[in-house]
Amino acid sequence: MRWWFAWLGLVGVSAAAEANWFTVVGNPDDPAVDTVQVNPVAIRIVGERKTMNVRVSRSQDRANWEGVPYRSYDARVVFDCRLKKAEYRFARFYMAPLWQGEVHNTSDYSESPRPMRFLSVEPNPADRIIRAACHATGQ
Repeated sequence: MRWWFAWLGLVGVSAAAEANWFTVVGNPDDPAVDTVQVNPVAIRIVGERKTMNVRVSRSQDRANWEGVPYRSYDARVVFDCRLKKAEYRFARFYMAPLWQGEVHNTSDYSESPRPMRFLSVEPNPADRIIRAACHATGQ
């Protein structure tokens, strides 16, 4: 776990208003930028698979795989440390940035997981998040 926090410090991560969220990219106080946050406390660990929460706020309106519009979302993600990949299993979408307002749509991807990608986010943190999440438990 110490490595996780050291890694977060090296990439300029700051704690958001909520104690367990760490900003990997962006600024959780600025709705005009793309922001990606991770809660480093795992929800569940089974073998080489770890479930964690990730949330994203986009600088402009977007649409998910089903065409649902959103500006921000929070999600449950399963990290497969053996395969070095991460997949969304559930997401809640907001029309406002920074996870404000009411959830206007939820998507359950448990039967057909979607890959964790952050299209057009620069620098794209997906691989770094996967490495850090898996290394935190020595996997």
